[in-house]
Amino acid sequence: MADVYVFDGERLQPLRTPESARRLRWVAWRPDGSQALLVGNRGQALLFDGERFEPSTTGSAHNLRGAAFSPDGRLALLAGNRGALVLVEGANARELASPTAENLRRVAWSPDGSCALIIGNGGVVLRFDAATRAVVPVPGDRAHTLRSIAWRPDGAYALIGAYASPYAGYPRPHALYRCDGRYTQAMLATDDADDAVAIDWRPEARPPRALILAVAYRNSGAASNKLFAYDGSGFSTLAVEAPAALLGMAWRPDGAYALICGEKGALLRYEGDAITAIASNTRDNLVGPFWRPDGRYALVLRGPEEKVYTV
Repeated sequence: MADVYVFDGERLQPLRTPESARRLRWVAWRPDGSQALLVGNRGQALLFDGERFEPSTTGSAHNLRGAAFSPDGRLALLAGNRGALVLVEGANARELASPTAENLRRVAWSPDGSCALIIGNGGVVLRFDAATRAVVPVPGDRAHTLRSIAWRPDGAYALIGAYASPYAGYPRPHALYRCDGRYTQAMLATDDADDAVAIDWRPEARPPRALILAVAYRNSGAASNKLFAYDGSGFSTLAVEAPAALLGMAWRPDGAYALICGEKGALLRYEGDAITAIASNTRDNLVGPFWRPDGRYALVLRGPEEKVYTV
């Protein structure tokens, strides 16, 4: 059983990781593609240079769920459970004081590198200032669990995906929000209790166009998957047939197609308006994909065997 797979555009193949590796949760590539940083449970971090994995130090004992490099590659920001925030600069890693004890899930840097947004449970949105290294809460509308985030390529705002649960205790939660780094505002994309698990902006699209992957669970426990396309003014929706819940999606860096992965080895290709299945030859729950910046291949992680609410 593999913990990490590589997808070369045609097939999914397992990679050998160190025997000491614990559950991995996220991958961040340096912008130049020279190295990937993989983070996971109990502060684990691995560096991957395309051939081998090497352990790295984070200084944290918490489960790390998200990571991202700054656009110039000089900084990496890691986020995890109990408000864990780790700043990596060169070979040095240090934990930052966090204004929350909520579990944090994702990090996204603004295109100009001036700040990063961190999102997580409890509707938490934080702003990291690259100049001052300060971390402050961002006010605005809230959902219970914020799941995914991606900045519009021109830096005007970031889209944030959430779990729009009617039982979350927030008045009328939505599956989608926008944040300019100063305020978070809800957006009405659907009335369904969707879980917006992934967001990515199509490279070089004019006007900028975002793709959002959402999952809704029926009373029977079965998953209903869909894609939203957003062009800044409106939404279009496409139902996606899959054997189970889909967990992640990302555009290949040249924008040729988006790769989608999920439970029970689901691996799909979205190109134009067509979705085609790719044989993964595994029944593992697949998390990702995480494309190398030049698009040569993508890394995909093996998710937990139980329902993947905590990816």
